[in-house]
Amino acid sequence: MATQTLYHITHVSNEHSDWLRAIEFYLDEITILQNRLSEVSIKYTREDVKKDVEHYQNQFLIQRANLEDLGKDIKTHEVHMSEDALNKAQHLSNNTLAEHDAMRDRFQNLEKFINNLRHDYNKFLSRYM
Repeated sequence: MATQTLYHITHVSNEHSDWLRAIEFYLDEITILQNRLSEVSIKYTREDVKKDVEHYQNQFLIQRANLEDLGKDIKTHEVHMSEDALNKAQHLSNNTLAEHDAMRDRFQNLEKFINNLRHDYNKFLSRYM
C-alpha cells in the first residue's frame, strides 16, 4: 500500500499570498511603464521608434493578461487547497502539492520574463528619455 505524505496548509498558503502581492505589484508597474511609453510615443514619431513602442505596448498587454490569469488560477488553487485541507485535517495531499509546485514554476517563469522585459524596456527608454 502506497503511503501519502501530507503537508500542513500554512506551508503553502503563505507562498500564495506572496505571489498575489507580487502580481499586484507587477500590474501596477506595467501601468507605470505604459504611461512612460505613451510619453515616448508622443515625443518621437520616427518609424523605428514607433515600431519599438508597438512591441512594448503589445508585450505589456500580453504580460498583464498573463498576470491576471495567474492571479485567478492561484485563487482557484487556494479553493482547491482549502477543500483538500478540510478532508485531511489541515494537511495537503501530494497531488495538491504537485499542483502547487507547478504553480510556483509558472509564477517564477512569468516573474523572470517580466523582469527581463523591464530591463530591455529600460534600455530602450534610456535612448529616448
